[in-house]
Parts: sequence; structure tokens; C-alpha cells
Amino acid sequence: MLRPALLVSILLPAICATAAGPLAPGDSVRLTRGETLLFKNERLLDAPKGQDFPLLQHDAIKRVVYVAFTKRDGSVIAATLPNDAVEASPADGWTDLVRGVEAFRDQRYDEAKRLLARAAQDPQRKALAVAVAARVNGALVAAGNARAGRATFVITLQGLRDTAEGLVKLGHVSLAVPLDEGADKLAAAVGGEGLPVTKIDRATLGKNAATAARAVARVRQAVALHKLVEASKEIEEGLQAEPTRSELKAYESKVKKDLDEAKSRFEQADKMRHFPKGEVHALTAIEHGLKLASDYPQLIALKSEMSSAFLERTSPPVTPEFLAAAKVSTSRAALEEGHKLYTTRCTECHDLELLDSRGASGWQRTVAGMSRRANLSDAEQQRILDYIAAAQISVEALASK
Repeated sequence: MLRPALLVSILLPAICATAAGPLAPGDSVRLTRGETLLFKNERLLDAPKGQDFPLLQHDAIKRVVYVAFTKRDGSVIAATLPNDAVEASPADGWTDLVRGVEAFRDQRYDEAKRLLARAAQDPQRKALAVAVAARVNGALVAAGNARAGRATFVITLQGLRDTAEGLVKLGHVSLAVPLDEGADKLAAAVGGEGLPVTKIDRATLGKNAATAARAVARVRQAVALHKLVEASKEIEEGLQAEPTRSELKAYESKVKKDLDEAKSRFEQADKMRHFPKGEVHALTAIEHGLKLASDYPQLIALKSEMSSAFLERTSPPVTPEFLAAAKVSTSRAALEEGHKLYTTRCTECHDLELLDSRGASGWQRTVAGMSRRANLSDAEQQRILDYIAAAQISVEALASK
């Protein structure tokens, strides 16, 4: 399994640039629009606007960026996105802290200083960042002067070991392990006997830190795709490994709230479908619930059970009844072509939505975004829009009878 930091060193150690300006490998970038993530030039998945990824490499010639995508087994692959579709993610003190001690571990000392200094600008992380930075900076200075002042180096190295032990007691194993590993490398560089050794169980704690880091990456991806059942499982596993991991604690409450709402939508839909004319409301409740948690099993099962009703309100076939209700000038052949495009090309990435889920302008924006990712021509895009407009009229007219 490759860690993002290792992939960074393999792919590109230099500064790169995106639409937002200079960025370094390892920085976090987020999508400014919905985009398709590619792996080896094949579609991996569709990522929504706002999703974050660790940057690995920028290829100015191909105009793409490589970002880290964490698979279910924890392995990391380098996926590609258009470089004009990403921008720098907002600074986050905890992320800077973790990256800072990892840079220290990897002997990228200037980067470690920069990241720890930036982490100290975050009011929530200031005290911790300042304390860690002081130990790291002091040890680096002492290591540089070790020949003239070996006793000072021993003291500062002991300070690093003590700090790592203290971080473990606070539950911050993702900071403690790389900090302690960095102390090993400083000790090896200076050499000699009598240097302080580790005070923590790195074998166990290292596994816990790796599990928590993998969980953070997987949760971010799952939440962005509204796979909240999956996210909940990852959060539980990650917090078992590192109970104080701040990203997981922040996601925990939000995911639970949305899962509770998805459950409520399911119960609402299951009740409504048995009422006269309650089917429409049940379908709406199911769709709203799946928008919150696309992998909620009860909602998926209920949607499958009501599949014929969903078909009638998402993509009704172009029948004589359809045409009579729609009363549009578009030819039947054009509408049938639009229906075929809509039900085949637009379902490559996601399920179809209820036709009344948005108005005409909303559908125009949605279809435009889908057309770009599905490589649909302007003519094909218009065929889909013509079909949707007619279908909306037809569904409403037939429902009112």
C-alpha cells in the first residue's frame, strides 16, 4: 500500500500551479465544479463540486492534476482531474500540524517549519502547534551545532521524545508517531552513543495512525458522494484507532444527523405509499432521503420496490398517451431519441431524478454539466432537454387526471 506522502516523492517533489496559483504536492485542493475522476484514462467516479483531494502532481502539458484517491482496501492511486477544475482548499490547522510533523519525519525541514508555523495561525491549534514547533525547531538547531554542543542536542532530543509521549497521552497518535520517527533520523544523523531512545510503542501506534489516516481519506470521499452508511463505518473504525482524531469527530455528528434524517424520510415514504394518491409524496421522500444518504439500504430497497412508479416520474416512455398529454411541437422521433439518450448516457454516472425535482433553468444547468462529462454534442444535449420538457408536462397532466 502506497501512502500519499510516498506517492508525492515518487511523482513530483517540485512546486506546481493550478487555476488558483502555486501549490505544492501534498497540499489539499478542492473541485470548483463537478468533475469525472479518471484513472489510467478510464472513468473512476464522478466527484461533486467542493470535494477535497491531496495534490500529487501537476502536468502542465496535459493540463491535468494528479490527486490521491484512497481505495476501500486503503491503497492509494493517482487519479487525474482537469487543472482548471481545482483550487486550493481552505487552510486547516490540524492538517498543517499532521503534514508538518510528517515533513519533519521525512527530513523536509524547511517545509516542516513552514507548515507548523502556519498551523500556529489557527486559533484552535495554536497552543499545540507552537509547542510542537518549538521542540522541532530547537532540535534542528541543536543538531546543526551537535559537535560544539552535544549535551544541548541530547536535551532537545529528549524533549522530542517527551513530546511524542505526551501526544500519545493526549490521544494524538498521528502526531506522535511521525514526530518520534523524525527524532530517530536526527539521532542517526548526529550519531554517537547515549542518545535518548523512543518512549512509545511505535509498532502498535503506527498501525493506529495509519488506520485513522485511511479512515479520514475514505470518510471525506464517502461524504462527498453522500455514502453516509459507508462513512459511518469508516468513522467508527478510525475513532477506535485514534479517538481524538479531529476530522473524524467533526464528521461524526454531521453524518449521524443526516443518517437520522434519511431514516425519517424512509419511514415517511413507507407510510405514505399506502395512502390514496400518496405515492407521489412517497417517491419525493425517497429521493430526498437518497440525496442525503445514497447508500441507505432501506431507501434503496423501497425505491426498487417502487421502481415502476419511479420510471413513470423519472423517464416515462414516449407513448401516444405521453404525446397527447405533452402537446408539444417536437417530433416523436426527436423525443424518442432524447429519451434514449437520457436513460442511457445520463445513467452512466448516477440514477435519474424525479422530473419535478427542478425547473427548466435547473435542468438546463444540470444537463449542461452532464453533457460536458458525458461528451454529448450540443444537438444531443438539446434532444435531452426537449424530452425532459415534454415529459414534465406529460407527467403533470397525467397525474392530474
